[in-house]
Amino acid sequence: MMSLLSTIVFYAFAVLTIGFALVVVTARNVFHSAIALTVTLSMVAGLFALLGADFLAASQVLVYVGGIMIIMLFVVMLSQQPADALKRQRNEQWFWALLFAVAIGAYLVQTFQKFFGSVSGNPGMVPTSSSIGRLLLGDMVIPFEAVSLVLLAALVGAVVFSQDRKKGIAS
Repeated sequence: MMSLLSTIVFYAFAVLTIGFALVVVTARNVFHSAIALTVTLSMVAGLFALLGADFLAASQVLVYVGGIMIIMLFVVMLSQQPADALKRQRNEQWFWALLFAVAIGAYLVQTFQKFFGSVSGNPGMVPTSSSIGRLLLGDMVIPFEAVSLVLLAALVGAVVFSQDRKKGIAS
């Protein structure tokens, strides 16, 4: 019974993910697209959680969903022309993009069917965050901290490059 319920929830999350992803690319308003992208990425985090990848689910929410929300906040706060946000996002080559997406999707479905057909048994879901945490804060603490310093340098560089040289304020 639990397997049937988890399968139903998985497919519900998958359908909602695809539905909100379609809203992202078809919405007329940039803010509606951004909100739909936030929901889409949240649904992907739910899929990760259902598949037993708890660390990926948490990372998805913290990095991607949080990042999209921060970008929306900056656009609202720093935008000097809010009318630009209401412009229609239109790509004249939508048919070719759709055809390419369908071809890639068919290839991925075929690849996943081959992969999951070759995997025998279900090893059971085991939480991964504790072992990843031990690895990152144990043996890999020096590279982990080095990456954080590189990200900090990139953030400072972005602030420096965003400043207007003439006025001395962020543009």
